[in-house]
This record gives sequence, structure tokens and C-alpha cells, in this order.
Amino acid sequence: MERIGIMGGTFDPIHSGHLAMAEAALEQVELDKVLFMPSKTPPHKRHSDVTGERERAEMVQCAISYNPRFEFSDFELKRYGLTYTADTLALLQQQKPDCVWYFIMGGDSFFHVEKWYHPEEILRLSTILAVSRDGLSQEEMERQKAFLEEKYQAKIQLLSMPQMDISSTEIRSKIALGDEVCDMVPESVMTYIDEHGLYR
Repeated sequence: MERIGIMGGTFDPIHSGHLAMAEAALEQVELDKVLFMPSKTPPHKRHSDVTGERERAEMVQCAISYNPRFEFSDFELKRYGLTYTADTLALLQQQKPDCVWYFIMGGDSFFHVEKWYHPEEILRLSTILAVSRDGLSQEEMERQKAFLEEKYQAKIQLLSMPQMDISSTEIRSKIALGDEVCDMVPESVMTYIDEHGLYR
């Protein structure tokens, strides 16, 4: 039975924190692969605030090319309208019922997942792989894990990873100011950003 992880998000731009989370999932849960799945129109953001789909998709493909177990997926980009994680997981489950699906999320999302569209479906259709990368303590993560497991009978595994204070928002701001972000994004992504004049 294939074990597939999903790294979803706007990826505007994809950064080293995203890659480290996916690597932690591959190693600690022994996944067969991780799908990097850029959002089409994130429900919580105005479309005008988000870089175009093509650019975000190409940055993801640049970033993940070094690892054969990382795979780009345009599953959400090909859909119409708003894309919700619950719907995505339901469609994936229909297409590949024999797969075990894992959804990778950072600490901030882990604590706000109940505010997402149909969180009960997200927690039913996937095993959550949660990473504390937002300054949250292990104790806080354990408490949230126990709460969600009891309330939703969720399947959750906490991943360990060194704390990385990186966000796409900060990267965009730094680039706009002309600051260096080479330690925050892969070299291939930085080259793409420069060549396409993004975030200036």
C-alpha cells in the first residue's frame, strides 16, 4: 500500500522550511513520496495578493528537483474556483483508494485546522504529520495532538525538525527591500525569482 505525503500551500515562494518539513516526513514516517501541491485560489487570500500559478508552480519544480521522492502535483491548479483541502483529499481518495494519505502541516496550521473547511473530513481522510516550526513547544504540540485525537478520532504524528524561522511573507518583504534571502530559499528558486523579477 503506497504511503503518500501532501505538502500543500501557496508556495509564494517555496522556501527551505517547506523542503525541511517534507524531508522530515519522508524520513520519519517512511513515505514513498511527497506531493508538492500548490493552491489555486487560497480561500483565505485575495487572488490579487498571490503570484501567478505558473510562476509558483515553476518555483516548486525548481526547488524539488534534487529529490526523486518529491513530486510536483498540479491537482489543485487544474480545478476551478476555490480549492479546499477537505475536497482535495476526498477526490484523491476516490482516485487512489488503496493509498494511505498523509497531510503535512506546520504548527500554526495544526492549531488552526478546526477553522478550515470541514476539518472533520481532513482528519478522517488523512493522517496529519505536524511539525513545530512556529516557536511552539513540544508540550503545546502534544496537547493539541491529544485534543484533536479525542475530539475527531484523528490520526496524528508529530515530526521533529530543527526550528526554522522562515516565512514566504518575510521572504517577499526582504526581496522588495533588496535584502539577501539566499539562506531562506534554494539557489534554483532565487535564480528564478531574479530572472522573472518577482517580488520587486
